[in-house]
Amino acid sequence: MNSEREPLPLAEVVERVAASVLGLVTRRQRSAGVLWRSGVAVASASALWRAGGVAVVLPDGEQVEGSVRGIDPGTDLAVVSFSDRGTPLLPRAAEATPRVGDVVFAVGREPSGAVHASFGHLGAVGGPWRTWRGGRVEQLIRLDGGLYPGLSGAAVADAAGRLLGVASPMFSRHHGVVLPTATIERVVEQLLTHGRVQQGYLGIAAQPVRAQRDGVGVDGLLVSSVSDDGPAARAGLLVGDVIVTLGGQAVRSLEGLRERLQVGAQVDVDIARGGRAQTLSMQVAERPHARCG
Repeated sequence: MNSEREPLPLAEVVERVAASVLGLVTRRQRSAGVLWRSGVAVASASALWRAGGVAVVLPDGEQVEGSVRGIDPGTDLAVVSFSDRGTPLLPRAAEATPRVGDVVFAVGREPSGAVHASFGHLGAVGGPWRTWRGGRVEQLIRLDGGLYPGLSGAAVADAAGRLLGVASPMFSRHHGVVLPTATIERVVEQLLTHGRVQQGYLGIAAQPVRAQRDGVGVDGLLVSSVSDDGPAARAGLLVGDVIVTLGGQAVRSLEGLRERLQVGAQVDVDIARGGRAQTLSMQVAERPHARCG
């Protein structure tokens, strides 16, 4: 006798996922949301940008008032709180390894309460990446096609009904992108606490370079521009300086620099200026808030 469970029919898996999917309605558009914890839904920031109010459509079709707690244009994620009625949580595919070609589906909910879904495959899977809006995403998961209207913020699940993340149409012209559960977990905590994701900011543009400092070859970042009102300018950093370390740690990429910037921290920045070593101290500011639309 085979002790392994037979896979459920796809229609039944969709029903199970849909039990945790909410509809979100604003004056401008309709979208979807996924229950993340009791009374808290994760959704698409672009669908809720500047929304004066949002109605949350529960799985039984009832509409309740929701409140946008925060948005992050960098990852196109938003958090909405509402009065929950016992909506179940979806199992998350935290330990799963998505593969190109895996069968997946996105589930949304109409303002009437009706479920709608889209089916396809994963078209690309990769490592961590940054969106063109500067948001950090823990894993690239791209669909093999676009998203139908109303599926922004929809739950995207694998064939077993485990949540991979939520759908966003904002970062690819032709393909939907799945924002993975690891990214959601990180961003939701910041949105609930601060209403936004805090990103460190020095106010520079830079590129990797090999330079000389006190006669020794070093890898660093060549500063190509400095914002007039940024922390770097106030600390005396100049165009042409080479950043070698930040807080005592080597800096070889702009991405590596960004990862070490903690808002409010006072950091020592070792540079090469004219081939000579110099140290500047600057306080990391918060990156100016980005627009969603």
